[in-house]
Amino acid sequence: MTIGQTIKSLRREQDITQEQLGEYLCVSPQAVSQWETDRTAPDISQLPALANVFGVTTDRLLGVDITKTNEKIKAIADESKAFYAQSKFEEAVSVLRKGLAEFPRSYQIMYLLAENLSCLGRFDEAIELCKKILSECTDFELRCETTQTLIYAYRNSGNRQCAVETAKACPPTWFSKEDMLMFLLEKTDADFKPNLQEYMLFCLGRLEMGLRMLGNDEASFSADDRLSLLKQCVGVCETVFCDGDTAYHSYSLAGAFDDMSVIYANRKDTENTLLCLEKEAEHAARFLSYNFNSHYTSPAFRGKEVMDWMPNPDGKNLADDILDGLNCPVYDFVRDTDRFKAVVKRLENVK
Repeated sequence: MTIGQTIKSLRREQDITQEQLGEYLCVSPQAVSQWETDRTAPDISQLPALANVFGVTTDRLLGVDITKTNEKIKAIADESKAFYAQSKFEEAVSVLRKGLAEFPRSYQIMYLLAENLSCLGRFDEAIELCKKILSECTDFELRCETTQTLIYAYRNSGNRQCAVETAKACPPTWFSKEDMLMFLLEKTDADFKPNLQEYMLFCLGRLEMGLRMLGNDEASFSADDRLSLLKQCVGVCETVFCDGDTAYHSYSLAGAFDDMSVIYANRKDTENTLLCLEKEAEHAARFLSYNFNSHYTSPAFRGKEVMDWMPNPDGKNLADDILDGLNCPVYDFVRDTDRFKAVVKRLENVK
C-alpha cells in the first residue's frame, strides 16, 4: 500500500473529509486529493503532523508494519538457530545473509551472523559485525551478548590482547543484573526464584570451571592437590544436582574425570584410572542423551528450564573427543582390559 492509499484509508476509517484534513495540515483539499491519488506525496516535514491527526506512527503511514517485520526477523533467527544447534553453520550463515539483505539494520540478525561466522573461523568478518553493532545498537542485552561474541572472536583469532582489553571494559560481576536483584527482590516477587536460580547456575558453572582450571595447573599444584581440586569440582556438582539431572554440567564432569584419569594413569594406578574412565563415559552418555527441552528436578533448580547447549564448532560431539583422547599412549597399560574396552564400546554406542 502506498502512502497515498494509506492516507485515504485512514481518513475514511476516521470519517475525516479531505477538506478537514487539509485544514488540520494547513494545505488545500486539492493537495490532499493529489496525495491520495499518488500524484504527489506529503513533504517529509508533514509526516509527524499526519501521524498525529490519525493517531498512528509514521511507520504506519510509510507502510512499515513493525509487527510483521519483527515476525519475519524472528522467523529468520529461529531458522538459523535450528541450523546452529546441528552445527550446520554454513546453512545458518546463508539464511542470515539473506535476512540481513532484507533487513540491513537488524542488529539481531547481525549478531547471529557474527556468532555463526566465528564458529566457522571467519573471525575478521565476525569482529567487524560486532563492532558495527556496538557502535550503533542501543539494546543493552544485545550489546552484552555481542561483547561476549567479540571477546571470543578476538581470542580465537589469536588477538588475545584485544580480547583482554574488551573483557576488562565489561562491568564486574558484582554489578550484574542477577547479583543486584538477588538482594533487591522479595520472596513474594514473581522474579525472585527464576533470578536466583539463574544466578546460582551461573555461579555453579564458573565454580566448576575454576576448580577444573586449578586442577590442570601443574605449575602451581602437586598431583595430589590437583586430584583434590578435581574431586571438589565433581562433588559440588553432584551435591547440587542430587537427582542426577546434571544436563550440560555432565560435559564439565566428564572433563573432570578425564583430567583425573590422566593423573592416575601417569601413576599406573589401574583401578582408579579405569574408574575415572568409566565415570567419564557415563557422563558423556548422560550429556549426549539428555533432553535439553526439559526442566531440572533437583530441589535447588526444580522447574528451571535447562539451558541450550552450544555445539562444537568442528561438528564433533563429546564422545568423539573422548575417543580421540583414549588413543593417548598413557592408557596403554589398561588398553587390553575388558573394562577399558567396555568404555570404548559405550562411547561408540552413544555417538
